Amino acid sequence: MKKFTIFILALILFLIAHCTLYIEHCSAQWYQINLPVSGSIFHMQFINSNTGWATISQSGVGYILIRTTNQGTNWFVIYSDSSKVGKFQFINDTLGYAIGYANGRIISKTTNSGYNWFVMQQTYDILNGFYMINADTGWVNAFNVPTTFTLRTTNGFQTMEQISTGGGGTPATLYFFKEKYNGEYCGYVRGAGNLNKTTNSGYNWIQINTGYTGNINSFSFINKDTGWVVQGAYTNSSRILKTVNGGNNWVTQYEYPIFSYEPNYIFAVSTNIIYCGILTYNYKILISTNGGNNWGNQLSQIWNNAIVYMYDSNFGYAWTGNQIVRTTNSGGPITSINKISNETTKFINLKQNFPNPFNSSTTIEFDLIKTSIIDLKIYNVLGKEVLSIIDSKELKEGKYNANLDFNNIQLSSGIYFYKLIATEKEKGRIIQITKKLIYNK
Repeated sequence: MKKFTIFILALILFLIAHCTLYIEHCSAQWYQINLPVSGSIFHMQFINSNTGWATISQSGVGYILIRTTNQGTNWFVIYSDSSKVGKFQFINDTLGYAIGYANGRIISKTTNSGYNWFVMQQTYDILNGFYMINADTGWVNAFNVPTTFTLRTTNGFQTMEQISTGGGGTPATLYFFKEKYNGEYCGYVRGAGNLNKTTNSGYNWIQINTGYTGNINSFSFINKDTGWVVQGAYTNSSRILKTVNGGNNWVTQYEYPIFSYEPNYIFAVSTNIIYCGILTYNYKILISTNGGNNWGNQLSQIWNNAIVYMYDSNFGYAWTGNQIVRTTNSGGPITSINKISNETTKFINLKQNFPNPFNSSTTIEFDLIKTSIIDLKIYNVLGKEVLSIIDSKELKEGKYNANLDFNNIQLSSGIYFYKLIATEKEKGRIIQITKKLIYNK
């Protein structure tokens, strides 16, 4: 009987360990990766989930081109002549184009995956940005004081011609859609803080007015009509705006400082999934899974101001300076903290999560009676922290809820505990409250 009891206890401990300890900590499922050279990441592109390139800006050297064929696990230096390669675009695994820097500016081409490049065009105009929709057709935004103009090629830069003036600026981000609309290509260009649009293949550009002031810091469109911009970053009044009619009308979906984090660089994966880097120094990335109507955040290990590049809804990178992280599961759990009322109670209160048990998402509510520094964390049955929802964030008195989306989390079903730690800012009094939740995956 004694042996049987010991066996049962051992079995219970085994099941607990394997049901609730699938990973040690799942808060950050953006994982740091190592690059073969030091320096700041300048540009990145993947043509599939395995193969990608990046240019690294290195002081005193220029741009170094690196390549991976195993999802970024290993990178190799393949080219280091920055006169030919700075900003680049690959059409397939072997064919690519790039803007480089020589006495003027040059456009170069590779046919062997970036190992060798040869000059296609050279000009003393400043080449701000370019975009190719296939191996032959593309556009270049150029600048020669005081004029900004657009160049076009239809033969892979064997020749190119100026087709319009206006649009863009320094620096420029250029994007065209591969599909024709009414026989013409549509595209957008951001430069000098403005966003411009063409509906006739770049021959004419019109400046888009969002109805708000401030520079356009970034934009991302999934088709000619639906897109997002970040406007006003670095001004303490930035916002994420969305259009569904090609920029004719815009709605505000996220506004700082009404919400906690200041957005900067936006990247849309689909009509529903959008990522946005933020300026706040807190290792977080904004994410929406419903077209920007609601926003949560993920821990990214990137200190601040992350540039996000997603190949698809699961696989992507975020970087700033010489820091780079990778995700293969959409970035992990999503959390959002909302103040639902200014009402105060007599005591700090942590409510039971609902629903409970739950299988994908749950909500935790808590009440604060004074401005406090808040930590809200989830632990497994052995006391190991597995998810940090709030990290030492100052919140004023009132009622709050924390919404947790567990769809991208690598935790197994089981019993967990969530703990609220409130440190009153005025007197330093610390209050801790713990409750149990049940996750059924």
